[in-house]
Amino acid sequence: MMNRPKVSLLCIGLAATGLLLATVPAHAQGGTTPPDLTVCDGVDCDNVPNSICSDGGFAISLTGFTPGSSSNNGTATYTYEVCSPAAGVCNGTVRFGESCLDNSFCQKKGPNEDPTATCSRNCAVDSFRGLSHFDASFPELGVGCLSATTTITGSCACSTNTSGTCSVGSFGLGDGACFAGDSPVAKCDSTNLGPGDCLTMTLNIAGETTGLGTGPVVVVDKEATTCTASCLSGPSCACCGDSCVPAGEECLTRTIGFWGTHPWITNDFAPVTVCGKPIGCDGAATGNSSPGCPAGSCTSIVEGLCSIPSELSSNQAYVAMVRQLTAAKLNLNATGALFPGATCADFSYQDQTIQQWIAFCEGLCDANKQTISNSGCIEALDAFNNSQDAGFDVTPSPFDRPPVDDFGNVSGADPTQCGNAQGNGGFPKLVIGKKVGSNDCS
Repeated sequence: MMNRPKVSLLCIGLAATGLLLATVPAHAQGGTTPPDLTVCDGVDCDNVPNSICSDGGFAISLTGFTPGSSSNNGTATYTYEVCSPAAGVCNGTVRFGESCLDNSFCQKKGPNEDPTATCSRNCAVDSFRGLSHFDASFPELGVGCLSATTTITGSCACSTNTSGTCSVGSFGLGDGACFAGDSPVAKCDSTNLGPGDCLTMTLNIAGETTGLGTGPVVVVDKEATTCTASCLSGPSCACCGDSCVPAGEECLTRTIGFWGTHPWITNDFAPVTVCGKPIGCDGAATGNSSPGCPAGSCTSIVEGLCSIPSELSSNQAYVAMVRQLTAAKLNLNATGALFPGATCADFSYQDQTIQQWIAFCEGLCDANKQTISNSGCIEALDAFNNSQDAGFDVTPSPFDRPPVDDFGNVSGADPTQCGNAQGNGGFPKLVIGKKVGSNDCS
């Protein structure tokens, strides 16, 4: 079990208050009861949630985290979504079936009362008040990975607008609402969320390369003069899950596009089996690849990588999943070949390893379009194939630059066969594992 990171603090304000993210407890402003900051005690990387129902009645989620890397100058990005859930309906006796926003509305109508009545609204609370603004503060967040001169940028947006009233001001820096202090506060001011609307705040925090991660934070709702707390994932100088790369746990990943256009590298790590079909490179040597990886056959790995979803109009999601599965298996083959024993074990998506996702997705090869689309397979595999290399400082051959082909020549990408797999030059429409017209790869 790794050490628990320094606790951070996120505060969502109601009415004329605000939403604040702080990394260490600060003194509450005068007249405000500070929250209980012990709610993250006992929470670690194994059980910290990415979404919660706050005590104020909002659904709050950390919907995205991108670690800092050399490619983006060490900037880590965190995306939070705060939603005002759609209206529910009352149960109980006095307002049964009426539209409601909180429990108290359902419990009294004229002289009649039903104190047990509740509202079916998601994250329903006894008394709901609207969100006015959303703030994020970082006092002392970066012992070791941030400084007083750290650059914080961001954006604010209404991610849905089901009510027609959703609006939000621009992103800026200012002070917080739940806590006093001199630390900067990222703000989304002038917020108006109707039932069903969501606010998205994107935070870009500069720091040392890969220095920022995720860890337990305390989520605080301020209603009137009382702050109450919950625990959620957020910015930390330590790391949890996807943001951690223990020394020696190597993982090399390349995208579908890379594998489809570098046949002299792809042939080193083929074949793979996708949806029960072995696919690989078994063509004659070309000017850069030996063997070649030609399109146009049901055993072609390029058909697995480059076929376009429209080739199977009845189930485009299947083609997208096959493409991602093919690349994912090539990535695992390359990782295991270059780093014996490495399995990309520290990659996780929705708390599942890449091996678990591959096994799950392979079980959907006969599923319909809707089942595959709703399974999360395409998103999980895409996240893996687009994840950053981990666990090594020097990119190994043949993935180093400049790339040298099978004949010792420095070669750029060769999209010829990938284009053929997409139907260029009259090539047939082939989908691995399926029959398309008279072309049967099932």
